[in-house]
Amino acid sequence: MRGTDLNTIERPYDGCGKCLLGVRRLSRVKLATSSPERQRENVLTAAAAVGAHIIGWADDWEVSGATDPVTRPSLGPWLRDERGPYDGLVAAAVDRLGRYVVDCLNTGYKMRDEKKVLVTYGHDGAWNLDDPADENRFTMEAWGAQMELRAIQRRNRDATVKTRAAGRPKGKPSYGFQYVRKVMGGRIEQVELHPHASEVLRNIARRILADPESVTCSSEAARLNRAGELSPADHLAVMYGKPAGGRPWSPQSLKNILLSEATLGYLMHRNKPVLGREDGHPVRLCEGLWDRATHEALRSAILGLQHGWVTPDLAC
Repeated sequence: MRGTDLNTIERPYDGCGKCLLGVRRLSRVKLATSSPERQRENVLTAAAAVGAHIIGWADDWEVSGATDPVTRPSLGPWLRDERGPYDGLVAAAVDRLGRYVVDCLNTGYKMRDEKKVLVTYGHDGAWNLDDPADENRFTMEAWGAQMELRAIQRRNRDATVKTRAAGRPKGKPSYGFQYVRKVMGGRIEQVELHPHASEVLRNIARRILADPESVTCSSEAARLNRAGELSPADHLAVMYGKPAGGRPWSPQSLKNILLSEATLGYLMHRNKPVLGREDGHPVRLCEGLWDRATHEALRSAILGLQHGWVTPDLAC
């Protein structure tokens, strides 16, 4: 809209009928990306074009497009009517609403049925899903988003297979470990124990093995939360330069970590060690947090199995 100052169309809800929520989403946020700023400018431009203003932002960063909009951390509460009144949504593109046709249509029809406005950048005016032409175009844009998601997933699967076959890790490091790269965002050169997180797990193992009847995953998760120890999710976020989200330790996630053979330093796929093609043995990425005997003893203690063991030395 010519002559409109985009910085003036952000203001509180006033019941004018065009108080829209700005929707932004990005699967991966990197230091070099300008997508959040581009999405913001596009959203503001689209809102101004229909004479609306922005009352707030539903920013879902590090959220896959495959996530149901109703369950997204920022957008979900608005769609569930938990965040107060709003007159509709405005996004930079249909694929920012979702990457599945059904999710996009569910959100679009919700706006239509509730007499709310739905606007995306690049579309002339608000979407009218009662109009067959508009409905078809909206559906086709959602279909394009879904096909793009399928292509991304296929490329990721192919890359995972190739990387795993080469005996290299892909994805996020297990808690207690860290990736070493020569350049930020570059290829993973090697895997090492994380100095702090590895000791957190070793200390937990010592405590459980010393008194398995009193020390449990539940009591340890509570102890770590009281001590302010970063949960695995927050630890990973901070390790990659992002703010901690205040997510707590949970007994089940701690149990899963301790029981996983990833603690032995193995390359994992679908919770199982990857076996070498030549010798059939688990592929080892680096030294483990403990040895096999300790792993079995810890498994017995956590699962309440009636086996005897000698408490191992975890200091090494």
